[in-house]
Amino acid sequence: MKLKKLLDERGIELKYLNNNDFNELKGKAIITNKGSFTRKLLLNLGFKDFHPVSKASIEEAEQIKEMIKEKDIVGFGGGKAIDVAKKIASDLNLNLISVPTAPSHDGLISKNCSLYKGSKRETIPAKYPRKVIIPLNLWKNSGNLKKAGICDLISNLIALQDLSLAEKERGEKFSEFYKKLSLESVEKVLNCRDEKELAESLILSGLAMEETSRYCSGSEHEVERLLENKINEGKYFHGQLAGTGTLISAKVYSLYSDKLKDLRFSSENFFEYIKNLMKKKDVYNFALLPLLDEKFKPEILKEVSEVRPERFTLWNVIDSKKIDFRRVINEIIG
Repeated sequence: MKLKKLLDERGIELKYLNNNDFNELKGKAIITNKGSFTRKLLLNLGFKDFHPVSKASIEEAEQIKEMIKEKDIVGFGGGKAIDVAKKIASDLNLNLISVPTAPSHDGLISKNCSLYKGSKRETIPAKYPRKVIIPLNLWKNSGNLKKAGICDLISNLIALQDLSLAEKERGEKFSEFYKKLSLESVEKVLNCRDEKELAESLILSGLAMEETSRYCSGSEHEVERLLENKINEGKYFHGQLAGTGTLISAKVYSLYSDKLKDLRFSSENFFEYIKNLMKKKDVYNFALLPLLDEKFKPEILKEVSEVRPERFTLWNVIDSKKIDFRRVINEIIG
């Protein structure tokens, strides 16, 4: 699909930078990650008035919102800052500018945000940014952050398989348009040659979540949420854990293929298919790392069916409490 047409229809301007010329952000309410590279970058560029975020939470969004006067909101940095900025801009009905300083996730422009309310994370409707600024010079040196973004995109294949399962088992209906956007984002990242094409992949995935995040977030992101609470402690990126969840969901689909037939992708070969795609993009070992963490225990995963039961996915058909996750993990690690 023509990305420019999709963005124009939604009133979103896309701009690429090859340097750190962020002068147009001066005088705006900038929200960035606390104690991070982006905070130091802003200070070095002469910005003094910005709001640091330590946790992507509704509580922090509310605190910052009280300090905002009527001006454009800027989410500058990673997912935490951008999600909090989305919530504030939506609540105050102000223009939003998204400046993702690394390609670590597909929420660059998505019309929702993921925030904690107490100890529970919720997906909350928000608004599209009026403008997205991609600093290509920063993306080129983003290392593992880029790998996290690629994992987040490949995870869409699990979400699409879950939609197929919901259609078959529950008769739920999903938009072919958004399914196509989600799949196109994966196909594009598998063949992307530079940071611009990676940005287009992430943006397409964000657009696929226009009505609901289900087109890009399924059973694999439920694993991500569980692992984030159990072993993360800021050690792993969101997209990386989504990649870990992708491997786990794909393996369960394959192990239970006799019960999971006639879906979008062949369940029997699903794990090998996903594994080969990840190896092609050199993110397979990166997605495995959380499973090798000393804090990770396979029994943790028995709780995954309880993470988001209202969203019909693999874990509504295969009860996680009855799965031998030690076997699942051993087969993934090989």
